[in-house]
Amino acid sequence: HWVERADPGAFDAVVLAVAHDEFRAFDAATIRALLTPDGVVYDVKSVWPRDVVDDRL
Repeated sequence: HWVERADPGAFDAVVLAVAHDEFRAFDAATIRALLTPDGVVYDVKSVWPRDVVDDRL
């Protein structure tokens, strides 16, 4: 899976725009590990818990 192959801290933002089960399965640590120190997580579909994301619709 591409998430496991991504370099830690490789992204400034993660935007969840689709509610596929594959994305629902990610835990907070996996999501945050993808981000730079100031990176943000935005959840368009309100899939992930509020404590995991920085903002959502």
